[in-house]
Amino acid sequence: MRWADVCAVPPKIVGEQGRSDWVDRGYLVFPGLIPADVLDPLRHALDAIIESSRTLTESTHLIDLDDGHTAEAPRLRRAANIDDAAPVYWDLCRSSVIVDIAEDILGPNLRFREAYVNLKWAGGGAEVKWHQDLAFYPHTNTSTCQFVVMLDEVTEEKGPVTFVPGTNNGPMYTHYADDGTWVGAIDADSLPDGLLDDAETVTGPAGSVTVHHGLTLHYSAPNRSDTSRPALIVTFAAADSIPYTASPYRSSHHGELVRGIEPGVAHHEDLTLILPPDWSQGYTSLFDHQQHQENT
Repeated sequence: MRWADVCAVPPKIVGEQGRSDWVDRGYLVFPGLIPADVLDPLRHALDAIIESSRTLTESTHLIDLDDGHTAEAPRLRRAANIDDAAPVYWDLCRSSVIVDIAEDILGPNLRFREAYVNLKWAGGGAEVKWHQDLAFYPHTNTSTCQFVVMLDEVTEEKGPVTFVPGTNNGPMYTHYADDGTWVGAIDADSLPDGLLDDAETVTGPAGSVTVHHGLTLHYSAPNRSDTSRPALIVTFAAADSIPYTASPYRSSHHGELVRGIEPGVAHHEDLTLILPPDWSQGYTSLFDHQQHQENT
């Protein structure tokens, strides 16, 4: 949906200043937005998924194990399709304040894309290198957004997400290595001088929420604390924003409308997008892809 059409409807949550910040900065921050009575069931459901991982000796398509995982001491990097794994997560994705926020910045017709939990385990849980989300799932326009819901308190040492304001206005940077291998990350040395100087790291109490544009450059450091850092990731797109590529994570709710109606049209923007590999036959791991960058 075109921005003028989005702004024709008064915002429910973000206010006019929030819409202005969305355009100028490419992300919004809501400290302590999700209350404890909503967070607790999410945590309990995640605990059950972690418990079930004790039987795994290698990663699956849905459970990505971190180095050092054992039955006695499980370590996870990601639990994918969590909207299928635990209905309480789907409830949040289809009917909650985050959907209201998505409507404020994408328009009234909203499509759910995916939900997963990234777990930065205590004592060095994996970093996520500099990247832009739209590089993983390019659409006919840039009307996509990704939420990060802090399921526990996030402090500096826990590897919080870091955004670069204004990068939502482009361009898209390559996420391929010089040898043509997809690494799902941007070489920081290849970025324009000074671009990272204004980067903002976002910490906050449990229940804090960020939402960022599909082109906003972001990163999160390893977890150097002695407790884990679970974060729920939820992605939405405007219903007239159509993906060019197959989804690596396709739950039973993928593509489902959570607000509004089917527009019956595709909205195209004039932009150049670098396409990712074809993942229609499966997907391994963001973290494994990014490790290639370290080894080249």
